[in-house]
Amino acid sequence: MAALLELDRVTKAYGALTVAHNLSLTVSEGEALAVIGPNGAGKSTMFNLITGDVAPDAGRVRFAGADITGKPPHARSRMGIGRSYQIPQPFAEMTVFENLLVGAIYGGGRGERESYEHCAQVLELTGLIERANVAARSLTLLQRKRLELARALAMRPRLLLLDEIGGGLTEHECLALVETIRAIHAQGTTIVWIEHIVHALLSVASRLIVLNFGEVVAQGEPRAVMALPRVQEIYIGIPAT
Repeated sequence: MAALLELDRVTKAYGALTVAHNLSLTVSEGEALAVIGPNGAGKSTMFNLITGDVAPDAGRVRFAGADITGKPPHARSRMGIGRSYQIPQPFAEMTVFENLLVGAIYGGGRGERESYEHCAQVLELTGLIERANVAARSLTLLQRKRLELARALAMRPRLLLLDEIGGGLTEHECLALVETIRAIHAQGTTIVWIEHIVHALLSVASRLIVLNFGEVVAQGEPRAVMALPRVQEIYIGIPAT
C-alpha cells in the first residue's frame, strides 16, 4: 500500500522538555494504526504536528506525497486530514446538523448545498440522525463523542486522527463506538487512533506503535507488541525480567 502520511525525523521541544525526538512514522493508505503510551509520551503532540497545530523544530511531515511541514491547519484539513479531540469541543448553541455543516464547509472547503446530503449520511453512520436538530449542548457524553467524530467525518478526510475518543464511556458505549469506527474504516478511511482502552484498539487496528518520551519504542502486530516485556514495563508497569 502507498504511504499516505510520513513523519521524517520530527523533533519538537519546549525548553528542556523534548516531546518528540527524531520521530519517524509511515502510515499506509487504508491502514488502521493504533498508538499507545504512558501519559506524557508525546501522543497528542504527534497529532498536533500532523495537523499543523504545532510546528516541528526539525524534520518533515508529508501527506499524500506532498511536503506539508509549513502548511497551516486549515490547509491540511482541506487536503484531507481530519481530527477528533480528547475533550469534545462542539459549537454548543448550534444544532448537531449545523456543527457538521461548519466542518464540511470551513474544514472541508465544500459548498453549503453539496454538504447537506453528505452531512445527513454522516449523521446516519454515527447514530446521530435523530438528534440532528437538537442543540449540541444537550447531548450526552456518548453523543458528544459521536458528534466530535461526525464533525471530523463531515470534512471527508482521507486520514482520520482519533484522540482517546473512548475515554469516559461505559463498556457498552465504548463497544458501540468501536463498531462505528470499524464501519468508517471499512469504507476506506485511514485511521490513526490514540486510546488507553487497549481492547478497543485491538479490535480495529492492524498495527500498533508504542510511544515513550516522544520516540517509537515498539511497533508491529498489536497483540505481539503488547506481549513484549519492554512494552509491559513502559505501559502497564510490569517490571521486565
